[in-house]
Amino acid sequence: MNTHVRPKIVISRCFFEYVRYDGGTVLDPFVEKLKNYVDFITVCPEVDIGLGVPRQRIIIVKDGENKRLIQYQTGIDLTEKMEEFSKGFLSKLENVDGFLLKSKSPSCGVGTTKLYLREQVVGRTYGFFAQAVRESMPYMPLEDEGRLRDKNIRENFLIRIFAFAELRKLMENFSPKGLVEFHSAYKYMLMTYNQKALKELGRLVAQVGKEPERVAKEYKESFMKAFSRIPSASRHANTLMHILGHISRNLNSMEKRHLLHLIQKLKFGKMEHRVIVEVLRSLAYRHNNEYLLKQRYLDPYPEDLA
Repeated sequence: MNTHVRPKIVISRCFFEYVRYDGGTVLDPFVEKLKNYVDFITVCPEVDIGLGVPRQRIIIVKDGENKRLIQYQTGIDLTEKMEEFSKGFLSKLENVDGFLLKSKSPSCGVGTTKLYLREQVVGRTYGFFAQAVRESMPYMPLEDEGRLRDKNIRENFLIRIFAFAELRKLMENFSPKGLVEFHSAYKYMLMTYNQKALKELGRLVAQVGKEPERVAKEYKESFMKAFSRIPSASRHANTLMHILGHISRNLNSMEKRHLLHLIQKLKFGKMEHRVIVEVLRSLAYRHNNEYLLKQRYLDPYPEDLA
Protein backbone atom coordinates (compact mmCIF):
# COMPACT_ATOMS: atom_id res chain seq x y z
CA MET A 1 0.00 0.00 0.00
CA ASN A 2 1.06 3.60 -0.53
CA THR A 3 2.39 5.71 2.31
CA HIS A 4 0.12 8.40 3.73
CA VAL A 5 0.76 12.14 3.55
CA ARG A 6 0.66 13.78 7.00
CA PRO A 7 -2.43 15.99 7.24
CA LYS A 8 -2.02 19.53 8.52
CA ILE A 9 -4.89 20.34 10.87
CA VAL A 10 -5.94 23.16 13.18
CA ILE A 11 -6.49 21.77 16.67
CA SER A 12 -7.70 23.31 19.91
CA ARG A 13 -4.76 24.31 22.11
CA CYS A 14 -6.34 22.82 25.22
CA PHE A 15 -5.33 19.37 23.93
CA PHE A 16 -1.72 20.52 24.42
CA GLU A 17 -1.63 23.26 27.06
CA TYR A 18 -3.39 24.35 30.27
CA VAL A 19 -5.57 27.01 28.67
CA ARG A 20 -9.13 25.96 29.58
CA TYR A 21 -11.34 28.42 31.45
CA ASP A 22 -10.66 26.51 34.69
CA GLY A 23 -6.91 26.33 34.05
CA GLY A 24 -7.08 22.71 32.97
CA THR A 25 -6.20 20.75 29.85
CA VAL A 26 -7.94 17.97 27.92
CA LEU A 27 -6.70 14.40 27.57
CA ASP A 28 -8.52 12.44 24.88
CA PRO A 29 -7.19 8.99 23.86
CA PHE A 30 -8.00 9.35 20.16
CA VAL A 31 -6.55 12.87 19.94
CA GLU A 32 -3.38 11.65 21.67
CA LYS A 33 -3.01 8.89 19.09
CA LEU A 34 -3.79 11.23 16.19
CA LYS A 35 -1.02 13.64 17.23
CA ASN A 36 1.53 11.09 16.02
CA TYR A 37 0.18 11.18 12.47
CA VAL A 38 -0.59 14.85 11.79
CA ASP A 39 1.08 18.24 11.78
CA PHE A 40 -0.89 20.83 13.68
CA ILE A 41 -1.58 24.49 14.21
CA THR A 42 -3.05 25.19 17.65
CA VAL A 43 -5.70 27.75 18.45
CA CYS A 44 -7.48 28.87 21.62
CA PRO A 45 -9.87 31.60 20.48
CA GLU A 46 -10.72 32.65 24.04
CA VAL A 47 -7.10 33.15 25.09
CA ASP A 48 -6.26 34.61 21.68
CA ILE A 49 -8.82 37.41 22.15
CA GLY A 50 -7.17 38.33 25.44
CA LEU A 51 -9.02 36.34 28.08
CA GLY A 52 -6.85 34.98 30.87
CA VAL A 53 -6.29 31.53 32.37
CA PRO A 54 -8.27 30.81 34.47
CA ARG A 55 -11.16 33.05 33.38
CA GLN A 56 -14.81 33.70 33.95
CA ARG A 57 -17.03 31.33 32.00
CA ILE A 58 -18.54 32.52 28.73
CA ILE A 59 -21.78 31.27 27.18
CA ILE A 60 -23.77 31.65 23.98
CA VAL A 61 -27.05 33.46 24.46
CA LYS A 62 -29.97 33.52 22.05
CA ASP A 63 -30.85 37.09 21.06
CA GLY A 64 -33.86 37.00 18.77
CA GLU A 65 -32.63 35.46 15.52
CA ASN A 66 -29.00 36.10 16.50
CA LYS A 67 -26.56 34.74 19.07
CA ARG A 68 -24.29 36.63 21.44
CA LEU A 69 -21.14 35.52 23.24
CA ILE A 70 -21.45 36.70 26.82
CA GLN A 71 -19.21 36.46 29.86
CA TYR A 72 -21.99 35.43 32.20
CA GLN A 73 -20.81 36.82 35.54
CA THR A 74 -19.58 40.19 34.23
CA GLY A 75 -22.12 40.68 31.45
CA ILE A 76 -19.34 41.58 28.98
CA ASP A 77 -20.32 40.99 25.34
CA LEU A 78 -17.45 39.34 23.43
CA THR A 79 -19.34 38.70 20.19
CA GLU A 80 -17.64 41.22 17.91
CA LYS A 81 -14.18 40.54 19.33
CA MET A 82 -14.56 36.79 18.72
CA GLU A 83 -15.96 37.28 15.23
CA GLU A 84 -13.11 39.63 14.32
CA PHE A 85 -10.49 37.21 15.64
CA SER A 86 -12.05 34.24 13.82
CA LYS A 87 -12.22 36.08 10.52
CA GLY A 88 -8.61 37.26 10.82
CA PHE A 89 -7.24 33.86 11.86
CA LEU A 90 -8.96 32.00 9.06
CA SER A 91 -8.00 34.56 6.41
CA LYS A 92 -4.31 33.92 7.14
CA LEU A 93 -4.54 30.12 7.07
CA GLU A 94 -2.96 28.37 4.12
CA ASN A 95 -3.15 24.75 2.99
CA VAL A 96 -4.77 23.05 5.96
CA ASP A 97 -6.64 19.77 5.71
CA GLY A 98 -9.10 19.99 8.60
CA PHE A 99 -10.07 21.22 12.06
CA LEU A 100 -10.32 19.25 15.32
CA LEU A 101 -11.77 21.42 18.07
CA LYS A 102 -12.97 21.14 21.68
CA SER A 103 -16.50 19.86 22.16
CA LYS A 104 -19.13 21.92 23.99
CA SER A 105 -16.89 25.01 23.99
CA PRO A 106 -18.62 28.37 23.31
CA SER A 107 -15.86 29.10 20.82
CA CYS A 108 -15.05 25.63 19.41
CA GLY A 109 -17.97 23.22 19.84
CA VAL A 110 -19.20 21.65 16.60
CA GLY A 111 -22.96 21.69 17.16
CA THR A 112 -22.41 20.53 20.75
CA THR A 113 -22.38 23.88 22.60
CA LYS A 114 -25.23 24.82 24.95
CA LEU A 115 -27.44 27.66 23.74
CA TYR A 116 -29.05 29.75 26.46
CA LEU A 117 -32.13 31.92 26.60
CA ARG A 118 -31.79 33.94 29.77
CA GLU A 119 -30.65 31.23 32.20
CA GLN A 120 -32.26 28.24 30.50
CA VAL A 121 -30.60 25.88 27.99
CA VAL A 122 -32.81 25.87 24.89
CA GLY A 123 -30.69 23.88 22.46
CA ARG A 124 -27.25 23.13 21.06
CA THR A 125 -25.28 25.20 18.57
CA TYR A 126 -21.87 25.82 17.05
CA GLY A 127 -19.22 27.74 18.96
CA PHE A 128 -18.38 31.10 17.38
CA PHE A 129 -15.00 30.05 15.97
CA ALA A 130 -16.39 26.73 14.70
CA GLN A 131 -19.27 28.57 13.04
CA ALA A 132 -16.80 30.86 11.28
CA VAL A 133 -14.92 27.81 9.96
CA ARG A 134 -18.18 26.26 8.81
CA GLU A 135 -19.18 29.39 6.90
CA SER A 136 -15.83 30.29 5.34
CA MET A 137 -14.65 26.72 4.56
CA PRO A 138 -17.86 24.71 4.03
CA TYR A 139 -16.16 21.60 2.60
CA MET A 140 -13.32 21.43 5.13
CA PRO A 141 -13.38 18.56 7.67
CA LEU A 142 -14.57 20.09 10.95
CA GLU A 143 -15.17 18.01 14.07
CA ASP A 144 -14.78 18.09 17.83
CA GLU A 145 -13.43 15.24 19.94
CA GLY A 146 -16.87 14.47 21.36
CA ARG A 147 -18.39 13.82 17.94
CA LEU A 148 -15.41 11.64 16.99
CA ARG A 149 -16.51 9.04 19.53
CA ASP A 150 -19.03 7.99 16.88
CA LYS A 151 -17.13 5.46 14.75
CA ASN A 152 -18.76 6.55 11.47
CA ILE A 153 -18.03 10.23 12.05
CA ARG A 154 -14.47 9.36 13.12
CA GLU A 155 -13.80 7.25 10.02
CA ASN A 156 -15.25 9.93 7.75
CA PHE A 157 -13.04 12.56 9.38
CA LEU A 158 -9.92 10.40 8.96
CA ILE A 159 -10.70 9.56 5.35
CA ARG A 160 -11.18 13.23 4.50
CA ILE A 161 -8.12 14.68 6.24
CA PHE A 162 -5.80 12.08 4.72
CA ALA A 163 -7.38 12.42 1.26
CA PHE A 164 -7.18 16.21 1.41
CA ALA A 165 -3.55 16.01 2.57
CA GLU A 166 -2.72 13.90 -0.48
CA LEU A 167 -4.63 16.33 -2.69
CA ARG A 168 -2.68 19.24 -1.15
CA LYS A 169 0.61 17.51 -1.93
CA LEU A 170 -0.52 16.97 -5.52
CA MET A 171 -1.43 20.64 -5.93
CA GLU A 172 1.88 21.82 -4.46
CA ASN A 173 3.75 20.10 -7.31
CA PHE A 174 1.01 19.71 -9.88
CA SER A 175 1.44 17.72 -13.08
CA PRO A 176 -1.05 16.13 -15.49
CA LYS A 177 0.51 12.71 -14.86
CA GLY A 178 0.22 13.20 -11.11
CA LEU A 179 -3.47 14.07 -11.43
CA VAL A 180 -4.17 10.98 -13.54
CA GLU A 181 -2.47 8.76 -10.92
CA PHE A 182 -4.26 10.49 -8.04
CA HIS A 183 -7.66 10.18 -9.66
CA SER A 184 -7.06 6.52 -10.45
CA ALA A 185 -6.12 5.82 -6.81
CA TYR A 186 -9.33 7.48 -5.56
CA LYS A 187 -11.68 5.83 -8.07
CA TYR A 188 -13.39 3.50 -5.60
CA MET A 189 -13.37 6.05 -2.79
CA LEU A 190 -15.14 8.58 -5.01
CA MET A 191 -17.52 5.88 -6.23
CA THR A 192 -18.52 5.32 -2.60
CA TYR A 193 -18.95 8.97 -1.67
CA ASN A 194 -20.39 10.48 -4.84
CA GLN A 195 -20.74 8.67 -8.18
CA LYS A 196 -21.81 11.85 -9.97
CA ALA A 197 -18.65 13.60 -8.78
CA LEU A 198 -16.56 10.63 -9.93
CA LYS A 199 -17.85 11.12 -13.48
CA GLU A 200 -17.41 14.90 -13.40
CA LEU A 201 -13.87 14.60 -12.05
CA GLY A 202 -13.09 12.01 -14.72
CA ARG A 203 -14.13 14.50 -17.41
CA LEU A 204 -11.83 17.10 -15.87
CA VAL A 205 -8.90 14.69 -15.84
CA ALA A 206 -9.45 14.07 -19.56
CA GLN A 207 -8.96 17.83 -20.17
CA VAL A 208 -5.83 18.32 -18.06
CA GLY A 209 -3.40 18.20 -20.97
CA LYS A 210 -5.04 21.22 -22.63
CA GLU A 211 -5.81 23.44 -19.60
CA PRO A 212 -3.80 22.25 -16.58
CA GLU A 213 -4.29 25.38 -14.43
CA ARG A 214 -8.05 25.50 -14.85
CA VAL A 215 -8.41 21.76 -14.37
CA ALA A 216 -6.27 21.79 -11.21
CA LYS A 217 -8.43 24.51 -9.61
CA GLU A 218 -11.74 22.92 -10.57
CA TYR A 219 -10.60 19.43 -9.63
CA LYS A 220 -9.59 20.53 -6.13
CA GLU A 221 -12.92 22.23 -5.47
CA SER A 222 -15.02 19.38 -6.86
CA PHE A 223 -12.98 16.69 -5.08
CA MET A 224 -13.49 18.34 -1.68
CA LYS A 225 -17.21 18.81 -2.31
CA ALA A 226 -17.55 15.12 -3.17
CA PHE A 227 -16.85 14.12 0.45
CA SER A 228 -19.65 16.17 2.00
CA ARG A 229 -21.82 13.25 3.17
CA ILE A 230 -21.00 10.06 5.02
CA PRO A 231 -21.74 7.17 2.62
CA SER A 232 -24.38 4.59 3.47
CA ALA A 233 -23.82 0.85 3.84
CA SER A 234 -25.46 0.31 0.44
CA ARG A 235 -22.93 2.64 -1.19
CA HIS A 236 -20.10 0.67 0.36
CA ALA A 237 -21.75 -2.54 -0.83
CA ASN A 238 -21.93 -1.20 -4.38
CA THR A 239 -18.24 -0.30 -4.34
CA LEU A 240 -17.27 -3.68 -2.88
CA MET A 241 -19.24 -5.41 -5.64
CA HIS A 242 -17.22 -3.47 -8.23
CA ILE A 243 -13.96 -4.44 -6.54
CA LEU A 244 -15.09 -8.06 -6.38
CA GLY A 245 -15.84 -7.93 -10.10
CA HIS A 246 -12.32 -6.65 -10.73
CA ILE A 247 -10.66 -9.50 -8.83
CA SER A 248 -13.19 -12.29 -9.39
CA ARG A 249 -11.23 -14.01 -12.16
CA ASN A 250 -8.62 -14.92 -9.54
CA LEU A 251 -11.13 -16.46 -7.12
CA ASN A 252 -12.76 -19.85 -6.94
CA SER A 253 -16.53 -20.27 -6.71
CA MET A 254 -16.52 -20.73 -2.93
CA GLU A 255 -14.51 -17.53 -2.38
CA LYS A 256 -16.87 -15.56 -4.63
CA ARG A 257 -19.94 -16.96 -2.88
CA HIS A 258 -18.51 -16.13 0.53
CA LEU A 259 -17.70 -12.54 -0.43
CA LEU A 260 -21.16 -12.06 -1.93
CA HIS A 261 -22.63 -13.35 1.33
CA LEU A 262 -20.55 -10.86 3.33
CA ILE A 263 -21.61 -7.97 1.10
CA GLN A 264 -25.27 -8.93 1.56
CA LYS A 265 -24.75 -8.91 5.33
CA LEU A 266 -23.25 -5.42 5.02
CA LYS A 267 -26.29 -4.16 3.10
CA PHE A 268 -28.58 -5.33 5.90
CA GLY A 269 -26.46 -3.75 8.63
CA LYS A 270 -25.08 -7.04 9.98
CA MET A 271 -21.43 -6.42 9.14
CA GLU A 272 -18.90 -3.57 9.03
CA HIS A 273 -17.57 -2.71 5.58
CA ARG A 274 -14.02 -2.61 6.98
CA VAL A 275 -14.17 -6.38 7.58
CA ILE A 276 -14.79 -7.02 3.87
CA VAL A 277 -12.15 -4.44 2.94
CA GLU A 278 -9.58 -6.43 4.92
CA VAL A 279 -10.53 -9.62 3.09
CA LEU A 280 -10.16 -7.88 -0.27
CA ARG A 281 -6.83 -6.39 0.77
CA SER A 282 -5.55 -9.87 1.59
CA LEU A 283 -6.69 -11.14 -1.80
CA ALA A 284 -5.06 -8.20 -3.56
CA TYR A 285 -1.79 -9.00 -1.78
CA ARG A 286 -2.06 -12.70 -2.56
CA HIS A 287 -2.63 -12.11 -6.26
CA ASN A 288 -0.29 -9.09 -6.43
CA ASN A 289 -3.04 -6.96 -7.95
CA GLU A 290 -1.21 -3.65 -8.31
CA TYR A 291 -4.30 -1.71 -9.38
CA LEU A 292 -6.22 -2.65 -6.24
CA LEU A 293 -3.19 -2.20 -4.00
CA LYS A 294 -3.02 1.44 -5.12
CA GLN A 295 -6.68 2.08 -4.29
CA ARG A 296 -7.15 4.42 -1.32
CA TYR A 297 -10.50 2.80 -0.59
CA LEU A 298 -8.57 -0.22 0.70
CA ASP A 299 -6.04 1.88 2.62
CA PRO A 300 -7.50 5.32 3.44
CA TYR A 301 -5.46 6.16 6.58
CA PRO A 302 -2.90 4.55 8.92
CA GLU A 303 -4.20 1.31 10.42
CA ASP A 304 -3.34 2.36 13.98
CA LEU A 305 -6.08 5.00 13.78
CA ALA A 306 -8.81 2.53 12.80
